[in-house]
Amino acid sequence: MNRLTYIFSILIGSTILTGCDNFERKFYDRIDEAQIKAAKNGSDTFDFATITDFAWDSVILISGNESVPVFKEEVEEILNNRNSKIHWEDRRFKNKIDTTFKYKADDIPVNRERFYFLTPDKKIIAKTMKKGYNDHKQTFSLELCLTDTIKERLWLSRQECKFIVKTNSKDYGKGTVFLFPQCNTSLKAENIKFHDN
Repeated sequence: MNRLTYIFSILIGSTILTGCDNFERKFYDRIDEAQIKAAKNGSDTFDFATITDFAWDSVILISGNESVPVFKEEVEEILNNRNSKIHWEDRRFKNKIDTTFKYKADDIPVNRERFYFLTPDKKIIAKTMKKGYNDHKQTFSLELCLTDTIKERLWLSRQECKFIVKTNSKDYGKGTVFLFPQCNTSLKAENIKFHDN
């Protein structure tokens, strides 16, 4: 294989690999656009379904830490919405498996966010992306639905993911973009004010 063909093959291969999943780019592009509109108009809307190319019924966001991974044992308890009867250390280090857990997971690396989508046939699709502030992208806050006056529900339905978007900065790329689902949340959209007035 000559040098030019080899370089061309690498470029094509990397384009295919990086182009397979544009979820992160679509998400942050939409967050950027929403911040600009929210700064100008006071708020914007964002239908989360517009950046996915697969069917899903609900979604959950699990954020990684800055110094240690979120271990799969914790992620699996969140996804399955209950604590395991097998201690996490036994599952992690002794390879004991909680056979009652329907959904399995991997560790979430440091400085990553992972959206887990539940499909209509009850499968999980995971989309991992870099945390915005570590990759010079806009910081966002996904608000959660309240089940009562203080307890939050982690999973959001597709219908609830038609967000009202607010920002606390008029300057593009600064502050935080807040995503408010179609439900009652502890933080209220009307309480978000520009901090740079």
